[in-house]
Amino acid sequence: MSKPLCTDMVKTMTSPTPHEDSLLALAFSLRANPGAYSVLVGAGVSAASGIPTAWGVMTDLIDRLAVLMGEEEPAEHERWYTERYGEPLSYQSILEKLAPAPLERQRLLRSYFEPADPASSAKQPTLAHRALARLVKAGIIRVLVTLNFDRLIEQAIRAEGMEPTIVASAADAEGLAPLHTLDCCVVHLHGDYLNPSTMLNTVNELASYEPAMLDLLHRILADYGLIVAGWSGVHDPALIDAIKTQYPGRYTLSWVEPGTQEQRAAEFRTLKKGALVPTDADTAFGFLADSVAALNSRRARHPLTATVASETAKRELSGQWVAIGLHDRLSTEFEALHRLPEFPTADNPQEAPDGYAAMLDRIEEASKVPVALVCALAYWGDEKTDVWWTDEIERFSRQLRAGGWTKLLKLRLVAGSALYYAAGISAVASKRYGLLAQLLSRQRSNPFNDRQERLAEVLEADGALDGSPPRLYKFLRPLLSESLVAGSERLEDAWQTFEVLRMAVLVINHPEFRELLSQLEADRMEVYNAQFSLEGAEQSGGDVKHWRKVHAAAVQSCDDTLGRMGDLAIVRRPHILATDYVAGQRWKSPVADRLASELIAERNDHPLIRDGVADSALGLSTGLMVVSLAVGRRASELSWKGAAGGMGPDELWIDSASQA
Repeated sequence: MSKPLCTDMVKTMTSPTPHEDSLLALAFSLRANPGAYSVLVGAGVSAASGIPTAWGVMTDLIDRLAVLMGEEEPAEHERWYTERYGEPLSYQSILEKLAPAPLERQRLLRSYFEPADPASSAKQPTLAHRALARLVKAGIIRVLVTLNFDRLIEQAIRAEGMEPTIVASAADAEGLAPLHTLDCCVVHLHGDYLNPSTMLNTVNELASYEPAMLDLLHRILADYGLIVAGWSGVHDPALIDAIKTQYPGRYTLSWVEPGTQEQRAAEFRTLKKGALVPTDADTAFGFLADSVAALNSRRARHPLTATVASETAKRELSGQWVAIGLHDRLSTEFEALHRLPEFPTADNPQEAPDGYAAMLDRIEEASKVPVALVCALAYWGDEKTDVWWTDEIERFSRQLRAGGWTKLLKLRLVAGSALYYAAGISAVASKRYGLLAQLLSRQRSNPFNDRQERLAEVLEADGALDGSPPRLYKFLRPLLSESLVAGSERLEDAWQTFEVLRMAVLVINHPEFRELLSQLEADRMEVYNAQFSLEGAEQSGGDVKHWRKVHAAAVQSCDDTLGRMGDLAIVRRPHILATDYVAGQRWKSPVADRLASELIAERNDHPLIRDGVADSALGLSTGLMVVSLAVGRRASELSWKGAAGGMGPDELWIDSASQA
């Protein structure tokens, strides 16, 4: 166990990847503009299913025809066909030669695009197809243009319980309802295998589209954003020309390409100011589907929203003009947070269908902007701006007086803790100790017994989580770092300083503290007198043995009193680093010890005392020593649990029980 040493006190009176960055921005845009983007997919999206490319089907058909004519499989397929038959190569013409009857032609093509065994995994929708179908079901994507003859996209969409509108010919395009009225439309720009006469593949065929199909393509390009995947961007002149002339660029063109993009395609993309996403279609669409689902679950805002809010707040606080006043923005954000559906408003609140953790995710997401603004105001603001938000923290500390599941009744306190710690840590970082004193002294009425409770106790980090893993530090750290422009070491110091001061203020305001402090002072004096008498006996040849016993008893009494004071500090899961100074026997908090030493040295001239955090340096320094002792006890317990029979660490973080 970690032991208090009264002798010491007497003597000292111690990276996302590049493709993920691109896709995350795209995911936010998709969610913010549902139905505003179309998707263009080429052969690369279906390649993993085992379905051959359009040209692969064509060359295999020519090989079959050559063998049927008693010739070798040609090296140059299109040239062989045109020289042999004196006509341009097309699917329709070659299929007529291989399978004269329409039913035969369909059977022949089905062998390329449908599995012989329905139970086989071959020729089935890929991860990209299934992810696109999820986006369709969520209403995020409604228009899909495919250059492939297969119907894997339709198959995946039907598996999600939806029936797509299919356009595979000019006749289909002519009778099509307005796109915005359709839940989902799949356009086979180059035809599909169920309609052989529509299939386009040769250079001549791809040089132009029928008027109705071209008009539909132009409408899609003009009205929708575009995500491209599985297409080289080189061999389809009519499509390339349409994108160049019709795509206006209201939305950024995103081009998924796993390898090095061909120079002509790269120049084409650059011309349209498109963004390259360097990954494959499965990864890209899978990431987008998962991200949009997560954003919907969290009701997330764009990740830059909190950053922009914080930077705008700093500009206004420095006297620069801003479009929306900080006070108005703050009020709007607080009111939106108060209206969050996750906060209980009546008896017996119910857990959301997606669970308690998802509710916490949404509370954190909704808290980001208010927290960022409070960080900026607590750090850069003054007494005039403090009144804009300090009362709000108290509002978020109020628990509904109702029956039901305690952890649900406390959900409002999750946001309150984030706001409270953001304010307190920012105040410490800016040395605004007057604001810190106000935060540490604020109280609320207990909803069940009307007893006054300090927010320092009620809004303790992760105190409302009812046994769930700690999460406040992970949530708050990036927001603090962004708002305070603080490095890791400075931020850690400010966090721990606030935490140990919060705990110390609770200790010194405990009903038993003053009596124990008086006893401790008497014990310290006894230690001092016994030390003085022992040193005198050693110098004069007196009864050294007797005075050593007296000194040891005085030290033990002091340690016992300090130990009882240590019981006043409740240490759950604070983000505090503990250090073992003497091989498992003396765990302490270096930050608490340093502050205590500074207070002892500067006495009541210390800024923490001048600005009202506590009444006296003696009381606050002792409270900090008690906190250090209590943290040490907790660290000792955690170190033995983690040692598993081996040597434990000599430094660890209390909230995570991980080594420093």
